[in-house]
Amino acid sequence: MNDTTTMSANCECGALSVNIEGPPVVQLICHCSDCQAVTGLPYFELAFFTPNACHADGDVHSITMQGGTGSDKTHYACAKCATPLYGIVSVLNGAVAVAANRISSFNFEPQAHIWTSEKVDEILIPEGIAHTAEGPPKDIVDIMVASFWGKE
Repeated sequence: MNDTTTMSANCECGALSVNIEGPPVVQLICHCSDCQAVTGLPYFELAFFTPNACHADGDVHSITMQGGTGSDKTHYACAKCATPLYGIVSVLNGAVAVAANRISSFNFEPQAHIWTSEKVDEILIPEGIAHTAEGPPKDIVDIMVASFWGKE
């Protein structure tokens, strides 16, 4: 994982930013149809942070969707340039998922590909990386639960 303790993510035009304190909890590549619809990309590279680690600044456009768990997830994009920048996942106790490619000085190190049941056919997943048809593998879920709810 990254040792960086202070980072920022910015939209294309610079009108929206997320200041981040601390390392990501997990890093995932999501292939779900919601991420595809929001980004226009075949998958979304995401770094997940605790809610108190992220502070957004700027005008946003948001869209709330019901995730695969049945709980809401809200995607936020810049109101000016429409760059998708982050999302808040209610089932993860408000975890903030930030677009990894928008984080400055950040080395994205994906731990798994998730929601591959909705993956675009042309996308190949490299051998040796974990992948699941739906949500994250159990070992990653355990990390997320411990980090976002503070219990083992």
